[in-house]
Amino acid sequence: MRKGPATRSVGANEPLGFVIASAGNAAALAFESALAAEHLHPRHFAVLRGLRDGEEHSQQRLASSLGIPASRLVGLLGTLIERGLVERRESPTDARVKLVRLREEGRRELEKLTRLAGASEERLTAGLTAEDRSELRRLLGIVYANVAVEPEGRPVRAW
Repeated sequence: MRKGPATRSVGANEPLGFVIASAGNAAALAFESALAAEHLHPRHFAVLRGLRDGEEHSQQRLASSLGIPASRLVGLLGTLIERGLVERRESPTDARVKLVRLREEGRRELEKLTRLAGASEERLTAGLTAEDRSELRRLLGIVYANVAVEPEGRPVRAW
């Protein structure tokens, strides 16, 4: 394991779950800080990513795919709609269903946020080679897949 610029580290003998959680928490805080320049939270980023295919999604389906309560999604969407990044309308076949989709402004904002995330990633992975980064993504993908579904079969919260 390479030593980076950190002033403290998690010990090599710590439980792996604690090490991953500690690194994840620090990475999440850095990511949150990077997005703060746009006055958005990583949860907004997750919603924009969830809509990036350009298709309309029901709010319920989107909430389920992101693993967040529908009531929390309503607040997140409110901010994104207010900023002109997402649009919402009633379903033409069922007025109880609300459909949302990413607007072109939202696509541009997602690209900007992705660039900000890239800057955060540079700090996160300082001292790692391109191969190290690739391997870290691969390994974390496996770890995530192992725990990405709750025992009840629901996906875990995206953020």
